[in-house]
Formats: sequence, structure tokens, C-alpha cells
Amino acid sequence: MHSDVVFIHPPSIYDFRSRQIDPGPISDVIPSTPVFEMYPVGFVSMLTYLIEHGYSARIANIAVRMLDSKKFDPEAYIRDMDSPLFGIDLHWLPHAQGAIEVARIIKNIFPESKIVFGGYSATYFRKEIMKNYNFVDYVLSGDFQEEGILKLIEAIESRKPFEQVPGLVYRENGLIKENPRYDYKTGLNNVFFNYEILFKNAIKYYDIKGHLPYLGWIKNPESFTLLERGCELNCAFCGGSNFAYKANYATNFLIRDQEKVADEILLSENTLGSPIFMAGDLALKGPLFYDKFFRAIKDRGIDIPILTEYFKPFNQDYISKLSKTFPDFSIEISPETSNEVIRNWNKSGYTNAELEKSLELSELYGAKKFDMYFSIGLSHQDREDVKSSLDYAISLMKKYHGKQMIFSTFISPIAPFIDPGSLWYEKSDVYGFKIYGRSIPDIYQILNSGKTWRDFLDYETNWMTKDDIVESTYDSEITMTNARYELGELSKSARDNIIQSINNYRVGNGYSGNGRMDRHLAYIDKDIQWSRKHKTTLISMLIKLYSYYDSLEKT
Repeated sequence: MHSDVVFIHPPSIYDFRSRQIDPGPISDVIPSTPVFEMYPVGFVSMLTYLIEHGYSARIANIAVRMLDSKKFDPEAYIRDMDSPLFGIDLHWLPHAQGAIEVARIIKNIFPESKIVFGGYSATYFRKEIMKNYNFVDYVLSGDFQEEGILKLIEAIESRKPFEQVPGLVYRENGLIKENPRYDYKTGLNNVFFNYEILFKNAIKYYDIKGHLPYLGWIKNPESFTLLERGCELNCAFCGGSNFAYKANYATNFLIRDQEKVADEILLSENTLGSPIFMAGDLALKGPLFYDKFFRAIKDRGIDIPILTEYFKPFNQDYISKLSKTFPDFSIEISPETSNEVIRNWNKSGYTNAELEKSLELSELYGAKKFDMYFSIGLSHQDREDVKSSLDYAISLMKKYHGKQMIFSTFISPIAPFIDPGSLWYEKSDVYGFKIYGRSIPDIYQILNSGKTWRDFLDYETNWMTKDDIVESTYDSEITMTNARYELGELSKSARDNIIQSINNYRVGNGYSGNGRMDRHLAYIDKDIQWSRKHKTTLISMLIKLYSYYDSLEKT
């Protein structure tokens, strides 16, 4: 079926179904799996923008389709598409192998069609991609590429010069050229996540699964909005930090208009009736910003569950107003470590007392769930610090056990790759990192030849070797699992199964190969999910019916 643009999301490793890969715990604390099948949300915004401007477009989440069925043939799936332009995301480095292999396949099938890469990692390595992979025709660099993809398909179909395509990297007369990027202030206004268009598009192309954000989405849909592009903070590990964003993707970070975000949430409520995750720290924007946002939500009568994330602890004024605007709210924050000195090395720091105050306020004002995330592999962190962080996390679990607010803590490795453009990456000597993947061919080789998640780790630190990171991860997950059992959060059989799985991974015995590709190792689905409360809409009923039909078809 023809479309002007096809957005392709590849699996992390294209041949993951035929290789005996031990992915380990690298995606235990996100909805996605070790195949990293969640596509970047920019797909939805670019899809919306193209369709609103009269072009046809579709999303083809090949990773989800490959996970969903071993019988699925990705090459046959691609052959059924008819498009002059295929856009492949290389947003996160774990997709380097999959993106390159899928691009190679598309070019073999459709030699006359054009292939464009986009995303943070594609932007960072744009010249290198164009130099090394002649089957990739373009890279759309920078952020806010809704206008860029529109101008690119216009240029291709009208055979016009490419100079008017913002941020385009292309070849001309044997030279690699790069156009100036789009005005970031205007570009931000083009961002909009329209789930109604997404669903209608899935029906139009008879491809529900190809449009799914990730494999488990169909069982418990949730929507997404964001407050900003870039960030005001400089967490050293983040490729979207203030430092990284200004240097590589746009002139400055920008905050979205509150009214537009509220419109987006209202549309999502009316379309999906689902809980919504809001990316970006609303409290950090200050009372002038969040007061206006809360008024916009109230003016529209919005009433759905919301998950909010925080980069720093918040105060009572904020949480009291949040609770009055969204009575059903959940919270997540990532202190990374209980050691305040190490925390200050790795992110915009705060004290444990401030963190615990936010936790107390969340319980006081009726938060439904509070998730706290700790990390392994930080700058200045050794194995003893990991153990101390675990002790701290478990003490908080015990304190809030049995409370009305569900409190969950998680610990996981920072894996497998260090974000390009981040402070860790650019100033690795200062932060004590040895990074093995310094180019796309390097990353490709790591993913193409690796068999275990230890092989995929592209770094170690002055304080922890790769083996230290791996062993500390397994130790931590066993400790956390036992603590949850002692608190009554896990049955004995569930605890034993989780620990057995961890030990199987640890020693390489009894590993079940691709059978674990759609499951978490140490955490179970209810740990990751934060809400199952949905309103009934026409589309939500259709999604539920489809999910039921799909489950019957697989039995």
C-alpha cells in the first residue's frame, strides 16, 4: 500500500530471533524489552504533521512485529510497502545494528527509494553515517524535524534542490553537505502528539501492531506528552542534558506552551481515555508556569490518571496544586544513588532529606504510586556504594510498606551504551569512564558480535570494571527480590522463580534464549505499570476488542 513516507522502527539487533543472545536486565525498568521496540515519540508528531499537510504516512514498528510472532517475515512486510521515502530512527545507540541492517534491506528491495536517518544518535554521528553507509541517502539532523521531513518529501517528489530542507545532511557531487537547521522556536510549535490520527492510520493501513509504541501497549494503553525539548539541567549521563542539547541538537532547550500541552492531553483523553505520562519536570518550571498549566487543565475538565517525572525534589505548594488538578496522580524520580556526594558528581544534586520530604508530601497529598530508581555504573560509584544504595532503598520500602500509596524502588545498570554528547561521553577522563564505542561502526560491531549483555556494555569506570557492573547488578536484583518477598510483595514461588532466572543468567545455565525477549528478568509487569484506569471511548473499546481477539488468535 502506498504512502509518501514510512517511519521504520528497527529492533536493537536485526537478527535477534536467530542468534542465541542473553540480553540480561538491560530493560527491566522500562515498558520496552531488550529488543528496545519502543519507537521515539517524535514518530507520532511527525506523522501528525505530514497528514495535516496533505501527505500520507505510516509507522512500521518492525521490532514489535518481530517480537510478536516468530513467523513474521520483516522482508515480506517491507516489500508490501510502496514509498519514495523511508525514515529510520537512530535515536538511541542500541539500535545501531538494527537500523543499519534494516536500511540495507530496504535499499536492496527498493533501490530507487530514499532512506533518511534521524534522531539524537543519528545527528551526533551524521557525517560518519553518510561516509560509511552509502545506502543511507540522508540524515535529518537536529531537533524539531516535523518541518524537515515535510520539506524533504516535497523536495523528493517535486525533484527540487535540497537546500530548503532544514538540517539535512546529504551527498552532492561526491561531497557531504549540511543545511542550516530549522528555527528552534518555530519548530517547537510544530510538535503535537495526536493519538486519534495514529489510531485511524493504523486502521487505514490494516496494521495495528505496526503502529504500536511497544509490544505490551495494546494490553494497557497509555499516552504521552512532554513539557520541553532539551533540559535546563546538566545530568552528566544524559544525552539530552542542557550541555548535550545545546552542543548537538538545538540552540537552546525550550518549554512548550501550557495551553497546547493541555489541548494534547484533552485530545488524548477523548481518544484513548487512557492514563498519560508527562515527560519533563513540571515542578522545576516554577509556580508561574505550573499555575497556568493547572488552570488550563481545569478549564478543559480533564480527569485522567497522570504519571509525572521529577529531576529534583518538589515542595508542598506544587504537590498540593497537582493533587487538586489530577486527583489520580503517580510520581517517579531517579536519585541514582543514596550517596549525596556521588549524586552531585552525576546530576544536579540534592540531599536525601529533600528527597524523603517529597516522598512524605506525596503520601500526604494522595499519590497513587511513587517509583524511585537507582543506578549501577555511575561516576565515582563502587560496589560498596551500590550496596549502600540498596540498603537505603530497602529501608524506604519498609517505611512505606502497607501505606495507601504504593511505593516501589528499582535498581538497574546504566546499559548498554553511554549517550553520545553527554558529559560522561565528552569529558570521560574527568568523570572516570573508559568508553569502547566511539563510532557507529564500533557500536555496530559490539551489537553484531556480542552474545551477552556484558558483551554489549561499552564502558567501565575507574571504580567498577565491566565484571563489577555485571556482578553487582545480579547481586542487587537478588537482594531486592528477597526484600520484596520478606515484605510480602512476592510469593515464595515468585521469588524463587526470579532468583532462579537471575542465577541462570549469571552462570549461563538454563537460559531460554528468545523466550525471554518479551519478559522482564527481575521485575514483573505490575511493578512497571502505574495505572490501569481507563475511560470508555469508541477507540478504547476497539483497542480492547482487538487485544481480546489477538489473545484468542494466539491460543
